[in-house]
Amino acid sequence: MKGRAIRFFAALSIFAFLTMSNAVEARSFGDFLKALGNSISHPQNHPQKRSSERKSDSKSTSKSASPSPSPTAGGSSATPTPLAVRTASAAPPAHGKRRDAPYGIPVPGKQGFVTSPFAPDGGFVDVRGFPPGTEVKDPYTGKIFLTP
Repeated sequence: MKGRAIRFFAALSIFAFLTMSNAVEARSFGDFLKALGNSISHPQNHPQKRSSERKSDSKSTSKSASPSPSPTAGGSSATPTPLAVRTASAAPPAHGKRRDAPYGIPVPGKQGFVTSPFAPDGGFVDVRGFPPGTEVKDPYTGKIFLTP
């Protein structure tokens, strides 16, 4: 009787695996571990679904940091529209040496606005009051980056 139960559950598992194979999205093992860690450390947050468009944009260096453009009444806009715009603040001094920080990504068509290198989907950061090369604090993550 015990052997039949094991065979039944094994056959049921194989059947379920074969019928559900189209619902599984193939990702790397690293993505699995990251999702597992995020689910443990942030149980309320649900990860956003990745689309093939987002994956292709992340491989390109010029479009990876700007949000996707939204259409306007007269057609499509060349300038991407962010979810929010926040103003950067001056970074605290680094006590004698310069930090090795990344540069913000300029937004095409919007002088004085950048996309944070740490939160590329967060929105635009207003850096109009800072000269190029200034260390500023990212309003989305609190990390330091340089103005372009």
